[in-house]
Amino acid sequence: MDKLRILICDGNSAVARASFKKVLGCTPSEHFERLLKHHISELRTDIAYPDDPDPICVLPLGAYDGILFTGSNSHIYKREPGTLRQIEFAKAAFASGTPMFGTCWGLQLATVAAGGDVQPNRADENVCEAPFASGIRLTEQGRSHPMHQSRPDEFDAFSFHSDEVISLPDDAIVTARNRNFVQAAEIKHGKSTFWGVQYHPELSGLDQAGFLRESISSLVASGSYETHNHVESAAQALSHFKSGVEMPEESLIHFETININAFDFRPLEILNWITHLVIPTTQRKFGWSGG
Repeated sequence: MDKLRILICDGNSAVARASFKKVLGCTPSEHFERLLKHHISELRTDIAYPDDPDPICVLPLGAYDGILFTGSNSHIYKREPGTLRQIEFAKAAFASGTPMFGTCWGLQLATVAAGGDVQPNRADENVCEAPFASGIRLTEQGRSHPMHQSRPDEFDAFSFHSDEVISLPDDAIVTARNRNFVQAAEIKHGKSTFWGVQYHPELSGLDQAGFLRESISSLVASGSYETHNHVESAAQALSHFKSGVEMPEESLIHFETININAFDFRPLEILNWITHLVIPTTQRKFGWSGG
């Protein structure tokens, strides 16, 4: 039986990957690898590091069934050497004909690689949109888009970003947004189609707690939180936030912006990408029969 093969592209520098490993116990790419294999047993994964001079690609990009881009601590408008390498890598991915997906940085990277623009967040109250993106609404096109299957018209999600998509490239559509930001989009460029989200459907409450702790100093420096203790208090509350668990009253202050009872912890957009874009494209391209 054939297995889908997904290339997971870690958007972080070697230094940032080491920091994630120390605080969370894994890199973002390793987290995605575990998540995908948990939900889809018949799957092979490779990991690449496009920020590095040698990204270590096992196969040519066109030989993969899907290419997934993780989040990152980088800022794409700074155009540092590693960032420039990532942009060129994403351009090559668009030229490969392979379906692409990205969260947070992944959406920003695809946007820039295809000709759009990303800049620092402009909303005064959202220097960093974390730990949640609240009030995300599907657009008219988003309500019928397969990426968002099983999402209601309005929902909340885990989020962690201080940059935003300012303008999308040609042949792109916004499928979700909230008050301040583009939250999801489809980009068609070169030979490939990219689906991406600004939020983090791959995270659990415990994962998001780790993200807060990994970025504790920058969150305080940016004014997103007043003190390290405030960050740690939020992280402790988030670490217990999961389906079916009633949060203690003293923790509810950290969830005031969201509908805690309607929060969906499933990585819906990622699984929908596999089901509705990766598998059909692979069937057409390689005559893959699946399981």
